[in-house]
Amino acid sequence: MTVYTAPTTSSHLLTRVAKLAFPVALQSALVAILALADVLMVSDFGKEATAAVGIASKWHFVAIMIMAGLATSNGVLVSQYWGREDKSSAKTVSLQAMKLGSAIILPVTLLITLLSDSIMLLQTSDLQVISLGSQYLWYSFPVLILTHLVIVIESSLRSSNDAVLPLLVGAITIVINIGLNFWLIKGGLGIEAMGVSGAALATTISRVIQITILYLTLWQRRHWLIVTPTLANGSKLWKSYSSLALTNAANALLWAIGTLTYQMIFGHLGTTELAVFSMLGPFEALCYSAFMGISVACSVLLGQSLGRDEFAQAQDMTKLFLRYVLIFGLVLGSLLLAGRETLIDWLNLSSPELYSLALPAISILCCGIWLRMLNMIIINGILRAGGENLFCIRMDFIAMWVIGIPLTTYGAFIGEWGFKWVYVLMLSEEIVKFSLCFHRYLQRKWMNNLTLQHS
Repeated sequence: MTVYTAPTTSSHLLTRVAKLAFPVALQSALVAILALADVLMVSDFGKEATAAVGIASKWHFVAIMIMAGLATSNGVLVSQYWGREDKSSAKTVSLQAMKLGSAIILPVTLLITLLSDSIMLLQTSDLQVISLGSQYLWYSFPVLILTHLVIVIESSLRSSNDAVLPLLVGAITIVINIGLNFWLIKGGLGIEAMGVSGAALATTISRVIQITILYLTLWQRRHWLIVTPTLANGSKLWKSYSSLALTNAANALLWAIGTLTYQMIFGHLGTTELAVFSMLGPFEALCYSAFMGISVACSVLLGQSLGRDEFAQAQDMTKLFLRYVLIFGLVLGSLLLAGRETLIDWLNLSSPELYSLALPAISILCCGIWLRMLNMIIINGILRAGGENLFCIRMDFIAMWVIGIPLTTYGAFIGEWGFKWVYVLMLSEEIVKFSLCFHRYLQRKWMNNLTLQHS
């Protein structure tokens, strides 16, 4: 039965979104700034060091996307159970997410660390870049398992309307990380400059500090994640979570390997092209940080409404989200395009060798940002909130692996169209995604109360 309690007014929704979106957006921006700081600091050691951080961190990115898929499923269920005021189920699924992710991430960490020299040959043939990238992966060995625990805890907190604690702890950790970066990358106080290895070690230390602060804070607050009893028999919940999580993780892995493939394409165009591409990645993430906050807020609020069977309210909510994101995306893209010369200077891409590649790439990025943002909201904020994971994995496969990657590969190696046009071809994936996802959104098949499967 469809329940509709009260119309969702624009001002009321904006207030609720701001409470969730602003902390998430700020934290996402800080994480992106940290990634950008890593690249900018090691860029003083040459374009090989810049490229090395770019390709090594991309393997971490693949693993983190798997974790994000598991955490997204956790967040979807926690938000819906939170809407039903069922804390025991919410805590049970959070613990299940931690256990499943740990079982997956440990062998993945071993694989990409022990075989680091071999796997980076897929991205570049520059032996100096490979050597530096391998050092980065070894010094950051524990990072992935610690990151998984952090991501799951943060998804549970946000889905229960607490986006401030992850922001505060994340901000403290990032300040520590940047301080350690300055010290370990460039040296000082009795420590020799470590370069790329220093960036990795700084990340490892800061992650240990972050998980410690999170746990101690939750324990001191007697938080529901600590004190709430778990379900005596969580088998039904495990079945529901694992079916969502494994599909989401497979989807995230498919997408992450696709982004890695794009990097391989640019890596084999040349070390200069790879350095520019690696520098633009963290900047692009910084641009998307505000939209990441809106996407998380959309997913949480939509999940809570769906968990209460408030389907009409959920539909009204999505219309407002899409309208504001489109306007915001167009305005942001226009402002960035107008200031692209300043951006190039800020990103250390103003040398003649890099400028000729960076200027068209940043222009393309600015023109396409609104489309990427709409796709992010529809896919992560709406479709996945309603459990549309099988559709999303099919859509990603078609858009990325059937259209985007083949076209980009053709332009790079067969057509030999050059860096600028190859960069343009990556947008073909976003066009296909939007056409498929917006049609699915209009069909309203995402309106699902997932808690009914195991209530």
